[in-house]
Order: sequence, then structure tokens, then C-alpha cells
Amino acid sequence: MNLSADWTRVETNDTPSPRASAAIAFDEVRANVVLFGGFDVSQGGHSDTWIFDGADWTEADPPSRPSDRATNNLCWCPRSERLVLATGVRFSRTGGHNPLTGEPAWSKQNLCDTWIFDGENWQELRRSQYPNYVHQAMATDLQSGHVIVSGGIAAGPKTLIGVFLLRDRRESPLVDDTWIFNGENWLELDLKARPSHRQFAAMSSCPDERGVLLFGGHGGEGKPQHLGDTWIFDGENWQEIHPPISPSPRSKAMLAHDRLSGTVILFGGHGGEGKPQHLGDTWIFNGENWQEIHPPISPSPRQGACMTYDSMNGQIVLFGGKDANGYLNDTWILNLSG
Repeated sequence: MNLSADWTRVETNDTPSPRASAAIAFDEVRANVVLFGGFDVSQGGHSDTWIFDGADWTEADPPSRPSDRATNNLCWCPRSERLVLATGVRFSRTGGHNPLTGEPAWSKQNLCDTWIFDGENWQELRRSQYPNYVHQAMATDLQSGHVIVSGGIAAGPKTLIGVFLLRDRRESPLVDDTWIFNGENWLELDLKARPSHRQFAAMSSCPDERGVLLFGGHGGEGKPQHLGDTWIFDGENWQEIHPPISPSPRSKAMLAHDRLSGTVILFGGHGGEGKPQHLGDTWIFNGENWQEIHPPISPSPRQGACMTYDSMNGQIVLFGGKDANGYLNDTWILNLSG
């Protein structure tokens, strides 16, 4: 791969407030980037919808909308020609504070709803319920037109009180299911080979636009840990591949398919050797191998940002996340050349 990459920070007139775990996707019919929701520790969950035209953000005002939540699960569905949003975590103030950080504490409620966005309004698909999983990976299979979902963590309606505290895994087990959304309904696939149980994995369309690519996450067999494996789902089966070089194990990384170059871009996440830390490296995957690239300027190391490919302008768009200093609301674009 003889590609070079340039990150550029975009100074916009308006912007969503600082947040992590927001959902972002490109609307192929209306040719704009859509962002929904997210979380920050001072305000809790968000339920706002924003549109990015490649240069500036504009807040939309749909008549109806999903409830406030943290979720990374927003994808373009070619079969319905609309965006689909799946599940998330809703937060409510407890009145207390996190004993470790002093920040406001929140109780968390897992949501199992599915919503469709047509560019003007959100509509809930009440007849098509996805299981009560959160923190799963979700991406579009451009060949079949299906939206693919893998893994996550199952839980009851309420979890322990606090800010991202560990949960009782006997009640909230990690899962390794694979589901597809065909534009109307969710269907579970019965697969023998599949990625191990995990949450917070990164997933995108494959470089050749046939299937989806999954990298890393937090889970595995036995004691959960950061993972660094690479899997491809071809629409029927999962297959693990073993490139000679790979990004380090991590969760909450950002992954997006650059259709112009025919590659997949990975940025950042949470992992590293020893004590996990925010990561700020940029990698390219061409369908067979990973290659780290070193742009002269990059976003700060972060986790939980959202990233998508803007096919109208031929660029990767990254927004927000959380770094060592707190929650972010900066916007970056990545252009590949060579």
C-alpha cells in the first residue's frame, strides 16, 4: 500500500456539544452525514440529531426522535434506503457522585428499540425488536444490502449505579451472536465459526464491499481483555484472518470504509500494553494486510469517537470522543492519496 493520509481539523460555525459514544453514518440518498445522541458525564445522554455537509454542522429538528442514549449503532441500510439505529444505553441521574472521580453518577437502562431515519423524521419499528444487547458492533454489508450486528453484552432493563462501573457478568454476559437487518426485520444467523464473546469492537464494510470487517473489542474467553484479532464476514460465514502486522489490542476504536481508495481506516481506541490508555494511531487495511501510517497532524488520542465515510466529498469524518482531558466536540476529516 503506497497511500498517504492527511488529517485536517474543520473549524465549523456550529457543532454538537462535547460527547462520546455518539452514532454517525452517511445518508447515501440525501448525501450528508448524520449524527445522533451520545453521552458526557456532566449532561448525561443526548437525543439531538445533527447534519454535516462536509464543511459545517446544522442541528435538525425532527418531529419525533429516539430517547437520549449512548450508542454507536447507526448505519445506512441499502434495502430501505434509510438510516437504521439500534439499541443503546439511557442514563438517569442518581443524585450521587462517582467515588473514584467525583463526577456525577448515573444509573443505566439498556434499550432494545430500533429506529429508522429518512432524512426528515425518526420512526420506531415496533414490530421488529432486536435483543436487549448493547455495545455491539454494527456495519453495512454493501453486497447484500443487510446491516450486520455482532456481539455486545446482554442485560436486564437496569444495571448497577455509577459511571461505567463493572457489571455482574452472570446477569450481563457478553454474547457472540450475529444478526442481520434486512430493511424490515432482525434475523439471527446460526453460525459455527464466529468472533468470540465481546463488546466495544470496531466494524465497517469490507474494502472490496463484500461483507464486513471486525477488529478487536473487549472480551474473549475467560477473563475479559482487550482483543486485537481481525475477522471478515462474507454474508454467510465469519473467517478470522492473520495479517503479519496488526494494530495493538484495543476496544472503542473507530473504523470506516474509504470507498475511494478501497481500504478501511482504523483510528484510536482504548488499549495498549500495561495500563490501558487512549490511543491515537492511524491504520489502513486493504483486505489482506494492516499498515500503520503517520500523518503529520492527527486528532488527539481518544476513545469512543464516531467516524464514517462521506462519499459525497470523498473523505472520512471523525467527531468527538473522550481523551485524557475529557469529552470532545472537534471535527476532523481524513483524505487519502497515492
